[in-house]
Amino acid sequence: MKRFGAAFARWSQRWMPDPFVLACGLSVFVIISAVAVPQHESLVEQSLLHRIPAVADLWLNGLWDAGFLTFALQMCFVLLTGFALAKAPPAVRLLGRLAGRIRTERAAVTWTAALSCAGCWINWGFGLIAAGVFASRLRSEFAARGRRCHGALLVAAAYVGMMIWHGGLSGSAPLKVAESGIALANGKTIAPISIDEMTLSTGNLVLSLVLLVGVPLLIRQMASKTDAADRASIESAVAHPPSGSNERDRTDIGANERQTIADRLNRTAVLPVLVAAVGSIALVNTVRRHGSAAIDLNFVNTVFLVAGLLLHGNLASYVAAVGESGRAIAGIVLQFPFYAGIQGVMQDAGIAAWLSSAFLDGSVRIADALGVPATVTFPIATFLSAGIVNIFVPSGGGQWIVQGPIVCEAAQALGAPFGQAVMALSYGDEWTNMIQPFWAIPLMGQTGVNVREFMGYCALIMLLAAPVYLIALVTLY
Repeated sequence: MKRFGAAFARWSQRWMPDPFVLACGLSVFVIISAVAVPQHESLVEQSLLHRIPAVADLWLNGLWDAGFLTFALQMCFVLLTGFALAKAPPAVRLLGRLAGRIRTERAAVTWTAALSCAGCWINWGFGLIAAGVFASRLRSEFAARGRRCHGALLVAAAYVGMMIWHGGLSGSAPLKVAESGIALANGKTIAPISIDEMTLSTGNLVLSLVLLVGVPLLIRQMASKTDAADRASIESAVAHPPSGSNERDRTDIGANERQTIADRLNRTAVLPVLVAAVGSIALVNTVRRHGSAAIDLNFVNTVFLVAGLLLHGNLASYVAAVGESGRAIAGIVLQFPFYAGIQGVMQDAGIAAWLSSAFLDGSVRIADALGVPATVTFPIATFLSAGIVNIFVPSGGGQWIVQGPIVCEAAQALGAPFGQAVMALSYGDEWTNMIQPFWAIPLMGQTGVNVREFMGYCALIMLLAAPVYLIALVTLY
């Protein structure tokens, strides 16, 4: 397994471009495809010269789409609140103590992957940042001891939780369906579905448990069994000290100096407690009114905002922690509009509909050939097509907008459960995150490890996890 991982790592170092290069390259590819092989009748009827500006307009409209930008802000807030929570002094101290107890490279990657998977299942922003902080701290600890620690594999371990997140509590597609239902491609609507039929269903919980245990054990096999000193890893860790290694609260600097009223307000614990109390009351009332259907993106963001305020203890500390996440979200802010543009072209030029329909029609033909119900092959086709679409639209909520109505209309026609259709799309979306580096940008900023160095390990894990997803979709739903 270690040799396979190294081989995939060499492949990614040679062929994997930087995230922004990939975003621009995918944009060009989708635009050329829409012009050369149009799928929407409005484009088919136009000549090539008229088709080019028409597709360019689709891209521009998607680039600054208000709905997508709203969702982008929600995603950034997920990351900001997750970052602030992971950087809260109690959380940092806990991560530091855990890092000090780990002695071997295998233990380091195992526990980092476990933290990433568990954290991302709860909230992808928190899990991603907490695992990044933990990985950085481990690299520093190992460098101080002069021990081996494969930095790229450790960062890959911090990223693997993004292959689990969409089946967790912050999963965009299930939360959107629980919040506003399903707008089918034929114009009809389906009432909101309870989260109990999706995220909290028995099938999803079993699959999540298998991945939570299996992924850390799998990446453990890629680590070295020896503990010999590794000079390259040590030098890399020294060059990129852990984010937040200086954990002394900035607001304590000058505490002995005479404080103004403004200084006292910055450091008071009263304001964050009051804000957290208001948020907690609102959350409780929301759950009381709507039950489990209340768990949507805004609900999850509010929970982590409240928890972060309480754990930081004062607003100045919280603002400082959020400020540190600026570098982590800068790439997301830059690239999100490009993927929105890709989504606009794929949706309005008919590419996403064509791709989804091709997979769904293929699943029906395969079911007929095998003599099995189409409901058996339908979730597999949904999973695979979602995995492909995720490469071009690496956003769970954005992908749901593009692909969700088509998938759910097919589910209605075949008599397949809507909850299964939503989760099949969610699994496909999270599965190919392992070769889509968009969400790895925060880890690159935290650790100083380039995506080309660790994405190969993630690609291998993705391939090995594919049968697990497929078996789960066929047997657990």
